[in-house]
Amino acid sequence: MMVDEPAAGVGRAGERPGWLSRGRLVWIGAYLGAGVVLFLCYLRVSWTQSISSDGGSNALEAWDMLHGNLVLHGWTLTDVSFYTTELPEYMLVELIRGLGPAVVHTAAAFTYTVLVLLAGLVAKGRATGREGVTRVLIGSGIMLAPQLGNPVFVLLLVPDHVGTGVPVLLILLVLDRGPRRWYVPPVIALMLAWATIGDRLVIAAAILPIVVVCAIRIFQGVVLARRPLEALWYEASLIAASITALGISLLVLRVLGRLGGFTLLPLVTHVAKVSSLAKNFRLTGEGLLGLYGADFVNMPLGPQTAIAVLHLAGLVLAAWALGRALRRFFRCDDLLVQVLTVGIVADVAAFAFSSLPFSIWDTRQISAVLPFGAVLAGRLLAGDLLKVRLVPALAVLLACYTAALGFDVAQPAIPAHDQSLADWLVAHDFSYGLSNYFEGNITTLDSGGRVHLIAVSWGAHESVPRAYQSDASWYDPQLHYANFVVNTGADQPKAVIPSDDLRNAFGPPAKVYHDGPYTILVWNKNLLAGLGRPPKEGPGNVGP
Repeated sequence: MMVDEPAAGVGRAGERPGWLSRGRLVWIGAYLGAGVVLFLCYLRVSWTQSISSDGGSNALEAWDMLHGNLVLHGWTLTDVSFYTTELPEYMLVELIRGLGPAVVHTAAAFTYTVLVLLAGLVAKGRATGREGVTRVLIGSGIMLAPQLGNPVFVLLLVPDHVGTGVPVLLILLVLDRGPRRWYVPPVIALMLAWATIGDRLVIAAAILPIVVVCAIRIFQGVVLARRPLEALWYEASLIAASITALGISLLVLRVLGRLGGFTLLPLVTHVAKVSSLAKNFRLTGEGLLGLYGADFVNMPLGPQTAIAVLHLAGLVLAAWALGRALRRFFRCDDLLVQVLTVGIVADVAAFAFSSLPFSIWDTRQISAVLPFGAVLAGRLLAGDLLKVRLVPALAVLLACYTAALGFDVAQPAIPAHDQSLADWLVAHDFSYGLSNYFEGNITTLDSGGRVHLIAVSWGAHESVPRAYQSDASWYDPQLHYANFVVNTGADQPKAVIPSDDLRNAFGPPAKVYHDGPYTILVWNKNLLAGLGRPPKEGPGNVGP
């Protein structure tokens, strides 16, 4: 039978041949346009939260890298480096905007914009037509309007794991769209290593799920279906790639250490006590509500409560998709759906049954659940929603989410924490001083580097440098002259430096100034020479 077929590469009339077809150009144009609009919106929403010293620390680390200290020699970071993820992004923003609070807001807005767009792209998969568009709108729409308050602080401010979702979604995109060829697993191994160097959360969010899912598929194929192992070479290669990526990341961190690079603090966590589980489950539940913009529990009655209740629809869609994925897990042919399912379950379980939940802010540890759930909802529910003709309802819901984003954009901006203090210190020619962690790096950032305020571990017997988000050279009396201390009780929780600690360390001050909630104590000597050694590792503000 002879069948007339168009020649390879020839599309419909008026359509460009090859990769740049009219349809692809439309998709590219739509993504670029949406990206610009979303970035401007998210930049404005990010300013509704005040930057803390965590964001100031990341900005100062990137600033040091930008000025030649590429391995962050002398720096002690937290248990996460963000060395290959957000810090390069901060460097690029600082190259354009210089050092200041806008760096944190700009980088956060760009990161979340990319995360939202990637969620829609991964949700789309290989679907086309109406189903492809519906998948994209569900995947990106669920994440469209972050809830004001703590959710915006988690999603649209300091790095703290949210930005790690970008490389993870890129890895999942390659896993989904890449052909089953020999070169795909090595590419995924390099991408996993790149992400894991910056954030060890990738182990639970990507490496472990890929290994578990591929091991299950191999067991089903070889043991249950009696297929030869060669038929499942791709799954075996992905397991090898994931384990190799973990080894590469450890090796790179070891090499950086040997080269005199940054020091990472150990991750201090353990299995939760039975008595703590009730609190953990409550924080986990509230955290999930907040990530999906649906935390109506902690909202006062008003427009924000209505918006939070509306956002329950997104959480319901994600939970529905997760339930469907779990029911069909062992019969599912979609590798990506299985990986996302294990990733969500592993992330939530590791959080809820550990010592990590302490406050609602710790929700950042499970931020990957938001894009993962959004992608699952798009991939698994779009077809059925189209069949039952719920597109108009989805359109109304998306319009409401867009209105909620508009409401967020209309809120007033908040200056960075300690901006008034930084302005006062600059105006009175104070340039180098001591304080606690709450007032430290953020004041340096707020002043654009004109004032350097470093954190000290204050103690009744001896006050020492604090090795946490800091450079050891800051405390060298041969390099710097610090002659004042900033003290305040304005922070929550309060972090007042006891006056006895100050007198024990440096004696009575020569002058004392007051500016709002801040007290500035001045000595006629270099206070760095009065600090003890060795430095104290770890977070905190005053005392141990």
